[in-house]
Amino acid sequence: MNKTRRYLQKFFLIAGIAAWFFVPGGMALAEKVPGDKQCLVTDWPAESPGLVGDPSLVRGKLANGFRYVLQKHQEPRNRVVISLAVEAGSLNETDDQRGLAHFLEHMMFNGTDNFPAGTLVEYFQSIGMNFGNDANAHTTFDQTVYDLILPNGSEKELDTGLLVMADYARRAQLQEVHIDKERGVILAEKRARDSAAYRLQVASMEFAFRGTRLAERMVIGEEKTLRNADRNLLKSFYDAWYRPDNMVLVVVGDMDPDLAEKVIRKHFSPLTAGGPRPKCPDFGQLAGRGTETFYRFAPELGKTNVSIETFRDLPLQNDSIGLERQELARLMGEMIMGYRLQQLQEQKDSPMARASYDGGDIVDRIGYCSISAPTESGKWRESLSLLDRTLRQAHDFGFTDREVERTKMEIRAELEENVLTANSKDSRKIAQTILNHFHRNRVYQSAEQERALYGKLLAEIATAEVNREFQAVWQHDRRLVSVTGDVQLGEDGAAAVASFYRQAVSEGVAGPPPGEKETFPYLPLSTGSEQAPERSYHEDVDVEKLVFANGLIVNLKRTEYQENSVQVIANFGTGEQSEPAPGMAMVAEDIINRSGSGQLPQSTIDAVVAGSSINLRFHIGEGSFSWRGTTLFKDFELFIQMLHTMLDDPGFRENQFGNVMTNVELMYQKLSREIDGAMALNVQPFLAGHNPHFGLPSWEQIAKLDYPGLARWVTSFAKPKDLEISVVGAFEPDEVIKIIGRYFGGGHFEKPRIGEAATVGFPTGESLQVGVETSMDKALVVVAWPTDDFWDIHRTRRLNVLASVLGDRVRKVIRETLGATYSPNVSNFNSRVYPGYGYLLAQLVVEPGHEQRIISEILKISDQLRKEGVNSDELVRARKPMVTSVMESVRTNQYWLSSVLSLSSRYPRQLAWPTTILSDFSAINEQELSELAAKYLDNTRAAVARAVPADLLKQQDARTAGTTEPAGGGAVSETVQ
Repeated sequence: MNKTRRYLQKFFLIAGIAAWFFVPGGMALAEKVPGDKQCLVTDWPAESPGLVGDPSLVRGKLANGFRYVLQKHQEPRNRVVISLAVEAGSLNETDDQRGLAHFLEHMMFNGTDNFPAGTLVEYFQSIGMNFGNDANAHTTFDQTVYDLILPNGSEKELDTGLLVMADYARRAQLQEVHIDKERGVILAEKRARDSAAYRLQVASMEFAFRGTRLAERMVIGEEKTLRNADRNLLKSFYDAWYRPDNMVLVVVGDMDPDLAEKVIRKHFSPLTAGGPRPKCPDFGQLAGRGTETFYRFAPELGKTNVSIETFRDLPLQNDSIGLERQELARLMGEMIMGYRLQQLQEQKDSPMARASYDGGDIVDRIGYCSISAPTESGKWRESLSLLDRTLRQAHDFGFTDREVERTKMEIRAELEENVLTANSKDSRKIAQTILNHFHRNRVYQSAEQERALYGKLLAEIATAEVNREFQAVWQHDRRLVSVTGDVQLGEDGAAAVASFYRQAVSEGVAGPPPGEKETFPYLPLSTGSEQAPERSYHEDVDVEKLVFANGLIVNLKRTEYQENSVQVIANFGTGEQSEPAPGMAMVAEDIINRSGSGQLPQSTIDAVVAGSSINLRFHIGEGSFSWRGTTLFKDFELFIQMLHTMLDDPGFRENQFGNVMTNVELMYQKLSREIDGAMALNVQPFLAGHNPHFGLPSWEQIAKLDYPGLARWVTSFAKPKDLEISVVGAFEPDEVIKIIGRYFGGGHFEKPRIGEAATVGFPTGESLQVGVETSMDKALVVVAWPTDDFWDIHRTRRLNVLASVLGDRVRKVIRETLGATYSPNVSNFNSRVYPGYGYLLAQLVVEPGHEQRIISEILKISDQLRKEGVNSDELVRARKPMVTSVMESVRTNQYWLSSVLSLSSRYPRQLAWPTTILSDFSAINEQELSELAAKYLDNTRAAVARAVPADLLKQQDARTAGTTEPAGGGAVSETVQ
């Protein structure tokens, strides 16, 4: 059940701030948990009567203790997902090893016995897989996971792929020369991830979780350790925790489980531990008691966070029906709190533009619940008081039967959806879910088993039980009230927060209003025309186009890629092209998505469709407005009813204007104090000649927007004059046509038109320097070369491959050789709306003071590529993963909907693209790419931008600043934000 927290990889909240790392679970347990705190496990999660695992799983255990789980699954076709979990992370580190779990993760890609340094990425590319997307790894507090996707399940691919994993497990070389190289990359990653939010997160965890290892074991580690780590230190952690009896391998995909099992035994049976079993570290216990307050002034956060949280030590426990029931009841309480907070945000003059309630556990050792909200600094008291009243209202008076029944409807609907879509679920998600279950000592069940289990529990759980479980988590003797961010409360800030909170809780609280049953005032609708639409069939792509007598256009593509599922886009108007003032589209889109319909607020709309699979959102694009969403086909008529409602009676509420403007202002405050924020605020507008539709307008422009002006613009487009509805998925065409005709067959629609777009000017040969008022020790470097627009699809496809070649060269030099960046990003952009506009772009986060060196290296790389062209080896390594990605993409509803059908009435050439996409990508050759490189990678035409801490920029003299010009010179502009 996707909504159940234990199945989610999620960001947890500490003092209302999201961590940059996710915590998917906690320490696994043996079938019978001993008295001591066990961390090395050799058994499977316990099964009990009524809680039996998915019978389709193949589970095995080798003589050395190595465990594996296999599941045959055919979506995506031909793909096989392999995940190796080492049950150790930063919590397993000693004091002098902080950061080594993550460091070791990096070192697996820097030389093993069978894959010397520098060959693994090339291997991935040679089999058509991308490093990063298809081969990656991550480290958490208590686990390190390596992932690999194979292009097929043949014995050859399984043999090599599992050999890679076996090498990770026990055959890393850990050579000093490669440790020194990777050290720079890890320090660059630490720099790239550094932010005001992360620093505040660390401080919050150190306070909230003192007494436990969680307070002192950040995954990224200590800089001193990272700088001094050598082979002996890394190997001490590797030999202690990378042992066969501390690992689980999950293989899911289009393969023969018997064959996979044979290859697993071949590669993993010989593995042995590098030493004796290590002593399990003592996790500790929470030190805080009673109600505590936490205050931290962090002006660079750009907002104030307020939260009330409770924490409790958790005992290690096995899975059971009782545990499942308890977690389900608590989930229902969390959902109801979400409903109530949504309604509070819809009230006039609410101090909170958004708020959330969250509960669960952290590494299975700390239980928590949190009610929190970001707000403006001057509204922290009002927001904290409102959160407190909402919490006490629920605790003291409980939830209503109607609220509980709504949660049951939503959970049952999701359980049913999981069953109906089980066969088309992505193997990657299945592997991740299986791994998380075994990591947390939970029994993994099929969708059918979950429906039976939770359906029975839902029928038994009454409102009183939900209330009891909600109260139970808030009755523990640890409560933390936090106010953090850009609110200045002085040295006695924590005392000020405590004083206000004591006053707030002394005030009485009223019970919740009884509420009324939600009704839908839009039915019945007037029926449309009975006249049959004009139909045409595009045989090459199996697409049907219908034009109704009233001008309505409908595109249909029936697929079986996602069983029982349908995706829809309804396009109309000219989108951003009709925007009267910069920023209107961004603000209006958010307001519309929060406003529901003209007669019903969004909270009521959500209640009306509770128990269905409907998801519907509004979007303002470059060239059109659209409503887009997904649904199971069984709910298709209700989906179309809601779509008709939103188009016929759209909501645009003034109170939501205030909420959205508050959120936008907080976003701008945050971005203006971050190096990464300069990309949207400064660099993207610079690269587009300051066209207001690229990047973000200035805050001064946004602040001028008012509700009447926005309302006038929304009124002008909300009821469409033209309409094109595209439907892709598993549906019955005649039924879809009948339903759409019933609701949209009346009225009159004009022929869609393409808006007139202004010319976008690329800053050829120019440079931009941005000084950011930040204490973060990092800088942003961007180099861009002008290309062309999207519509020569033959050229655009080749530019995408050229970007991959350039990116590979940048990775090898800047990351692998120099160790100067963590994740270099090289991409290709071609506009569908603005004629002639496009660019190739390299974007990197680097150490301040080294920008010019990195710019010079990038320009050297591009110049060499321009002069020497693309060689056959790098062509294959760039093209093959692209072809693999395309083969997978064309078998998705999203591709057919977004790339082919959507707006095809305006751009009919899109309908021909699928017929050539595979053959065209496969035919790309060195000469074509070399010609494009010679044409476009001209450094005299490149635009260069860098964003650095303002203090550094102010220290530079005029001559130093001038060195940031690209080859050939150009104008230089400078801003400090």
